[in-house]
Amino acid sequence: MDMAAKRADYFAAGTLVVWDVDPVNESIYVYRHSDRANCTVYRRGQLAEAEPAVPGWAVAVDYIFGPSPGSDGQ
Repeated sequence: MDMAAKRADYFAAGTLVVWDVDPVNESIYVYRHSDRANCTVYRRGQLAEAEPAVPGWAVAVDYIFGPSPGSDGQ
């Protein structure tokens, strides 16, 4: 099943927000039930959020993916 079909299933079940996490490109694609065709893309150096499912919550994309390749991890 492709990612679009999975998102459609989640939204049909009442999910408000779906995150597609792309470890290769170190990106997080956030889709919302209210605008299923479009997403917000978060990359390193940004805070990803899950509005309206988790109001006020955010996490650093860098935290999700860990140290950048070639960094000393600090």
